[in-house]
Amino acid sequence: MGIKIRHKALVFILVMVMALGLVLPAHADIDDYYDDLESINEQLEEMKENRKQTKSELDRLRDLLDDLDREMYKAEEELKDLEDKILAMEEKIAEQEKLIAEVEASIAETEEYLAIQTEYLEQRLCAMYKNGSVSYLEVLFSASSFSDFLSRFGFIRLLIESDTELVAEIEATKASLEADKELLAEELSLQIQRHAELDAARAKAEEDKSQLNAKTLRYEELKEEVQAELAKQNKGIASMEEDQKQIEAEIKRLLELERVRAGNPPSFLTWPVLGFDRVPYNITSSYGWRIHPIRKVWQFHPGIDIARYNRRGESIGGKPIVAAASGTVDFVRSYDGGGYGIYVLISHGGGYQTLYAHMRYTTVKKGQVVTIGQQIGVVGTTGSSTGNHLHFELWVMGEKKNPVEFEYK
Repeated sequence: MGIKIRHKALVFILVMVMALGLVLPAHADIDDYYDDLESINEQLEEMKENRKQTKSELDRLRDLLDDLDREMYKAEEELKDLEDKILAMEEKIAEQEKLIAEVEASIAETEEYLAIQTEYLEQRLCAMYKNGSVSYLEVLFSASSFSDFLSRFGFIRLLIESDTELVAEIEATKASLEADKELLAEELSLQIQRHAELDAARAKAEEDKSQLNAKTLRYEELKEEVQAELAKQNKGIASMEEDQKQIEAEIKRLLELERVRAGNPPSFLTWPVLGFDRVPYNITSSYGWRIHPIRKVWQFHPGIDIARYNRRGESIGGKPIVAAASGTVDFVRSYDGGGYGIYVLISHGGGYQTLYAHMRYTTVKKGQVVTIGQQIGVVGTTGSSTGNHLHFELWVMGEKKNPVEFEYK
C-alpha cells in the first residue's frame, strides 16, 4: 500500500511539474524515479506471473467445462435411450398382459366347453351303467339286416370313441393353454423385472445428470470469478504500465533537461532570419495573449512571428532561417504536420533552446551540431499558418520566454 501511495504522489508531482514548468534538481529526482521504476518493474513482473497463473486456471476450467459438456451430452443421450427402452418395455408388457388375458379367456372358454362335454359324457356313461349293455344290444339286434347291424355297430363304436376323444382333446387343449399362460406369465415376470431395472437405471442416469449439472454450474461460477480476477489483473497491469510510462517519460525529460543544461548558456543571440531587421521590426505577432488569427479565440502565443517585408521590399517567403546560437539539433519535423508544420528545435547549453516553426523545408538533421548563424531551413507557411512567416520561440530550463527580451548581435 505504501508503494502505491508513494507512486500516486510521484505521478501527481510529475503532472504538477509538467503543468507549471517547474524544474527540480535533476540528480535529486532521477534517483527517486529510478527507485520507483525498479519497484514498478518488480510489481509488474509479479502481477504478470499471477496473471499467467490466472490464465492457466481459466484454461483449465474451460477444458473441464468442455469435458462436462461432453459428459452432459452423453448422459442426456443415455437417459433418452433408457426412456425409449422403458417406453418400448411398457408397450411389450401391455402386449404381454393382453396376450395373457386372451389366453385366460380361451382357457375359460375351454374349461366351460370341457365341463359341458364332461357332463355329457358322464351322463352317457351313467346311463350305460344303469341300463348295462342292453341298450346297445337292443340297438344292434333290432337291426333289420346284417348290413344295418354293421352300420348300427359302427355308429355305436364311433359314438363312444368320439365322446372319449373329444374329452381328451379338450383336456389337451386346456393343458396346452395353461402351459402357454405359464410361459407368458414367466415372460411377463421377466419383462416387469427388466422394466424395474430400466427404471433404476433411469433414476441413476437422472441423478448423474443432476450431479453433472450442479458441477457445471459450480465450474461456471468459478470461471466467472477467474475471468473477473483476470480482468482486474489486466486493469491493474495496464494502470501500472501507464505509471511506468509516465515515470520513464519523466526520467527521459529530466535526462534531456540535464543534457540541455550542460555547458554554458549563449551570451547573445543572432536574429534568426537573414536579411530582415532585428527586433522590434518585422514582428507581426508578439509573445503573450492574442486572438488566434485562424481560430478567432483568445490564446497564449508562446513566441514571436517574423514576417512583413524587409527594407528593400522583399518578401520573407523563401528567406534563409539561421541558428540563433550554436548548439545541437534536438528535433526535426521534416513533413507538414500539426500546428507548427515543419520545424526545428535546437539546444544551446545552460538550459537554452530555440524553436523555428512553419518552415518551407529544413537543411539539418537531428543530432547535428550547428554554429551560430548557420542556415537550418527556409521560411515557409506550413502547418497552421496564414502566410509566409517564422514562428520563433526561446526556452530557458523548459520554460518559454519572450525572445525580444534577450540581446541580439
